[in-house]
Amino acid sequence: MFQDVLEMLGLTWASFRRRDPTGLDKAAALGRDVHEREKSLTRALLTGHPDPEGLRFVPSHLERAGASIDDLVRCLYAMEAESTLFTDRGVREINQLFEKATELLECARDLMLTGNRILARHVEIESMRFQDLASEFARAHEERLIEGVCMPKASSAYLAMLDYLREVTRHARRIAVRVVRPDTATSLFHDIPRSEIRRISDDR
Repeated sequence: MFQDVLEMLGLTWASFRRRDPTGLDKAAALGRDVHEREKSLTRALLTGHPDPEGLRFVPSHLERAGASIDDLVRCLYAMEAESTLFTDRGVREINQLFEKATELLECARDLMLTGNRILARHVEIESMRFQDLASEFARAHEERLIEGVCMPKASSAYLAMLDYLREVTRHARRIAVRVVRPDTATSLFHDIPRSEIRRISDDR
């Protein structure tokens, strides 16, 4: 599931960078697949290993991150249809958030396989910094809107994209919290078959 969610995010980011909706259909198709597999994978985890604890909730967080990327896809479709453009600064800010969200989601994927406490702490800290950065960007955007630099039509899309990317990173952080016990330096899933963990991390 992780790989599909990461691919969704990558396709969506590429569409934004290039102002080209070509990859959005594939991203939407991946999103539908993620939503379907979350149900079966969660069910398997609930009935399989006797004590998966936080593992059973990871597919749900991935599904919700995927739902936020679905929202990004719909936003970009609407921007294309309405010829909505951001200012150069707005484009740089959204690209910065896309880059950071991708990094945090990749770290959460790696954390599933390693259970590394330092990596878990990195995801937690950087996701909080992400939220602060997004808030800072939102305030700067409001100033641009008041000054007339940004148009109201673009403002709605910009703020929506900020919120959707916030949600992606929020679920990356929740996964990190579930994967590593706060009172140990090992993975929560050290005694769970690696095959089960890989079903979530990369389905291979």
